[in-house]
Amino acid sequence: MHIVIAKVDEVLFEGEAHSMTVPGQEGEMTLLAGHMPLISTLKEGDITVRLSAGAEPRVFHVVGGVLEVRADGATVIL
Repeated sequence: MHIVIAKVDEVLFEGEAHSMTVPGQEGEMTLLAGHMPLISTLKEGDITVRLSAGAEPRVFHVVGGVLEVRADGATVIL
């Protein structure tokens, strides 16, 4: 799945990933390719992007944001 994590003036991550775990307002969510579309606000916590099996995950600490999941991927705006 294609993932973009961005601030207004900076792209923190853009690329293909196996999964992404985010701190949703109602609890932690793990997203995989083909996840149903949704929009959610995020609370403070860590976004973990798993690039592939066995690879070291990328971790981004956030204080809030918005998540949009589409059939082709996900975008996080901080």
